[in-house]
Amino acid sequence: MRQITLNDMQDALQNSPIGIILMDEKGNIQWHNSRLEQMLDVTMEQLSGKSTADLPKELSSILISPPETILLQNGDVQRWLHCHSQTSSDGKRSQFYTDITTEQRLRLECDRLKEDLQQLTTRDPVTGLPNRRALLQGLEPLISRSRRYGNPLSLIKLHVELVGLGPQDEIKYQEEAWIKVGQLLKEEMRWADIIGRYDGADFLLILPETPADASETLAEKLCQRINLLELIPGGNPPIHIKPYCGLTSWKKGDDTNLLLQRISNSINDAKIADTAMVKPAKSN
Repeated sequence: MRQITLNDMQDALQNSPIGIILMDEKGNIQWHNSRLEQMLDVTMEQLSGKSTADLPKELSSILISPPETILLQNGDVQRWLHCHSQTSSDGKRSQFYTDITTEQRLRLECDRLKEDLQQLTTRDPVTGLPNRRALLQGLEPLISRSRRYGNPLSLIKLHVELVGLGPQDEIKYQEEAWIKVGQLLKEEMRWADIIGRYDGADFLLILPETPADASETLAEKLCQRINLLELIPGGNPPIHIKPYCGLTSWKKGDDTNLLLQRISNSINDAKIADTAMVKPAKSN
């Protein structure tokens, strides 16, 4: 049986699906296969016997301490390579390049589709309530209606915090708290109201045909009920949900941004005063 020679091995590796390059300890190219030439769109003369330090910048960046994932740009065409490097004890380097263009394009397309899906979805995945996107979509036509007909419109923004927990435990229980608050809100709201999880620990209640005094009464009731919620009944110490309410009602000249800014300021006032809510000043 004939022993496999170095030439046999080089012949087998020339057309390997993997690009291969061997360099000595000084960075001089000792050998490379034809597949690497195809990947880098270079000729044998551009690499053979050359020092990596003398190569053009676009080539040296690929061959000298390359990143694990390499993007090649040729006009409008993009290709991606994955590089695996090995260095021997005497400083000689072997580098192996795999074309991952198809996989990378599929990954980017998957990320794009996920982003598109997030843009289209209208439900919060934790509570099942409408999300911020859906809330804003529902608020706009109601503001337009108030502008046109002068119909009353009120908003309640509810921020909830956990009491009796350290920072790490708060992360553990916060989703359970949001679910409980969401269930409570669904029980209290009318069919015409729009409620949802606005962002993180914030919930937004949009109340059509509701004047300011009625929204204040509702906010007080909600805060009282939320104060009675416990995440672990009978726990020691008990874990409570602490609410802060922001209140506002539509006024002539208001748009979405003005309403939301005013209601956020109202929550900040309640936090500073360490009270469930600060009632807005009555307009003359």
